[in-house]
Amino acid sequence: MTAEPRRGVTRGYVGGLLFAAVITAVALTVAGWGLLALFSDREPVSSPEVPMWAAPVVLFVALAMLAASLWQQALILLRGRRAPAWGAIIATAGGAYLLWCLGGILAGMSIEETWLSPFAMLLALAWGIASLLFWAVLARRVYTDRPAPKWPWEREDEDE
Repeated sequence: MTAEPRRGVTRGYVGGLLFAAVITAVALTVAGWGLLALFSDREPVSSPEVPMWAAPVVLFVALAMLAASLWQQALILLRGRRAPAWGAIIATAGGAYLLWCLGGILAGMSIEETWLSPFAMLLALAWGIASLLFWAVLARRVYTDRPAPKWPWEREDEDE
């Protein structure tokens, strides 16, 4: 058995990367929902009987689920698995969809706002993309010797 070249990472690095991935998921969700609402002339939650706090609570729970899943993916990667944990990535995306749908039904949303909603599908897509990006950045850090990327003006000093 040959030893694979690996660089160690700290919990702080993984935590910072996890935070960045969660922020990326939020940004993708906000941008995607905004564009979808603009082009479809529809809101994610339009039922008047749904409490105003219901959708944010469901999203915060989904974010906590995403963070826990990313931490598990980091452990899998740091234990030596180089391939993406596709099962975890798909489960995270599907879990976000199910959480939105089931939480929405409990809050009083209609079927069109939950199970048939393009907003729910976009939420799952954003969670999946954030999970995959997290894995890619962490795998690059652990399994390559490449240095951190630099801005063009930082590279000028190396040429001289």
